[in-house]
Parts: sequence; structure tokens; C-alpha cells
Amino acid sequence: MAKSQHPAAKAGRLVRAVGLGISRELEKRADAPAPARPELPPPPPPLRTTGFYGRTVFALLVTSVIAIVLVVSRAEKVFPHEAREWLRIVLTVVLSLAALVQLTNWRQANERLVQRLLTRTWGPRGPINRREQLYARLCREGLTLLGIVWLAAAVFEFLIAIHVSDANVVG
Repeated sequence: MAKSQHPAAKAGRLVRAVGLGISRELEKRADAPAPARPELPPPPPPLRTTGFYGRTVFALLVTSVIAIVLVVSRAEKVFPHEAREWLRIVLTVVLSLAALVQLTNWRQANERLVQRLLTRTWGPRGPINRREQLYARLCREGLTLLGIVWLAAAVFEFLIAIHVSDANVVG
């Protein structure tokens, strides 16, 4: 009658065998050539910002920033009464047009404005990795929020221009 082996002895032989198998597999993998890394795709082309529409959207952005500064600083108080009404109407039109373009993203206005910023940051290309895409998306969302501010200022100036709201209560 054969003497039975202790279970730990059987387990030790099994562990050694598995370890030898793993070491052989690791040696095979070390000898094999590394797989070729796929080439990165070329960066996406930038959105065109130098055309007539791109320059017009940028000019509208600059004009609306000037208009919002005039609204916030209440600059119409330095003009006579008749000129105040016309200034308020002009500010309302400029801010409404800028808000309409930004909130509707007409003909990719937000993308064109953000592309101008991205071209200054990374050069003439579109965002490649996730960080750059997140940065571009946050900039576009910021422009949408700016459009909401412009719309609120345009409504405020319009209500003052048609004498529904009293501007003297504010300041």
C-alpha cells in the first residue's frame, strides 16, 4: 500500500509547474518583435475664420463687447435726451444681433470665434486630444453664456428705450 502524499506537497508541485509555464510564456513574448504602433491621424483642419463671415462675426463680437461696456457703465447719461433714445436703440440692435448669432450658432459662429482663439493657442489646426476638445467645448459654451448676457442687456435697453422700465431706479 502506497503512502499518500500530503496536500501541501501536491500544491507545491502544481505552483512550481504553473510558475515554469508562466516563465516560458514570458520568454516567448520577450523574444517576439513588438507590434508596430499605428500612426496618429493628421490633425483636423481648422474652421475657416478669415473669410467674410468669419471676420464679420469677429467684428460683431468686438462691437457687442463695446456695447455691453456702454450699457453697464450707463454711458448714455452723458448725451442729451434725444440722443439717449437713439443710443439705446442702437445698443439694443447691436446686442440683439450678437445674441441671436451666438445663441443660434448661425453658420457655426461659435466655432469660428473659438477657432480664432485655438489658432492663437495651438496653431492653425483643430483640437486633437480630449483635453483640447474639452477646452474648445468650454469656450463654445462660454460664448453661449455670453450670448445670454447680451440678450438680457438688449431686453433691458429696449425696455428703457420704450419707457416701460425706469433707468433711474437702477442707478
